Amino acid sequence: MATQCPRTEIKVGIFVLIALIVLGYMSFRLAGENFSAKKGYSLCFVVDTASGLAPNSRVEMAGIPIGYVRKIKLYHGEAKVCLVIYNKYKIAKNATVWVRTKGILGDKYVEIHQGDLDKGVLSPGGRITKVIRPEDLDELFVDMGPVFQDFKSIANSLAKTIGSKEGEKNIKETLNNIRSATESLKVITAEIKNGKGTLGKLLTDDSLYYQLKDTITSINKVANNLNNGKGTIGKLLTDDTIYMQLKDTMATLRRTVASLNIIADRIKNGEGTLGKLIYSEDIYDKLKDTVNNLDKLTKNLNSGKGTLGKLLTDDSLYKEAQKTLHNVDKAAQGLNEQVPVTILGTVVGAAVR
Repeated sequence: MATQCPRTEIKVGIFVLIALIVLGYMSFRLAGENFSAKKGYSLCFVVDTASGLAPNSRVEMAGIPIGYVRKIKLYHGEAKVCLVIYNKYKIAKNATVWVRTKGILGDKYVEIHQGDLDKGVLSPGGRITKVIRPEDLDELFVDMGPVFQDFKSIANSLAKTIGSKEGEKNIKETLNNIRSATESLKVITAEIKNGKGTLGKLLTDDSLYYQLKDTITSINKVANNLNNGKGTIGKLLTDDTIYMQLKDTMATLRRTVASLNIIADRIKNGEGTLGKLIYSEDIYDKLKDTVNNLDKLTKNLNSGKGTLGKLLTDDSLYKEAQKTLHNVDKAAQGLNEQVPVTILGTVVGAAVR
């Protein structure tokens, strides 16, 4: 029996050693690490606090491990975090980094948000400049302290208000008001259910539903007629003849406006009769002289100057003309009386010969 004890202890020791080896291997596998160290290059960033972050903490991108924290040191009053990034991962120069926490009370790790690789990548030993400051739970609790104090004050005020006799009276009145409102609501609901009032009729009378259905049917018919090109509006919607005519009219109108612009420019430049009438003073001067001459002629005629003036103003010539016409009329009558005698003598003379 004494010779078997060492063998049993050896077997137990070997079993425990194998179990420890398997446990350690599984631990590394679950943690996403290998026994062989992955090769990588170094990067760093500076943050005002790295509280809770420790060496060998994970570095992730989109939830994928891409490296680990190599060391953390003090740098001009701030924390300089040195990273090891695995060689197969490239970090853009405009990447963003911040320290995050897994859960509320979990371990800290470094999260990198990839930037634009086309704008260049960081070389080994480079520095990530875009850093987001992590929110510390201690600072959060400090900031929430006044809020908790306010809540406590409000709770105390409510306790004093509700606990007093006046508070109890107010609560009772509020409950009574709620009870009354509930009873009124029940009455209104019952009236609506019985079809009373506009809302009750809408809920119980289905005639409005059928009217609305007929209206929708009519609207659908009108829409179908419009789609089929019926009626004036339908033709406007489906027939493009009026559109083409309007298009031609607009084209003609544009040409007309262009022609009017040309004419306006020519008139503005003093070209043509109308242009000369508007911008030239020669015709104005001639017209002015003509008006002056007509004015002088009119004045001369009115004053009796010249033959035409005398004819217009002196009536003696009219009287002489009237006498002359009277004498001519007498002479014509005497000639008529003598004509038959003369003709008879001529006939007799011709017969004698």
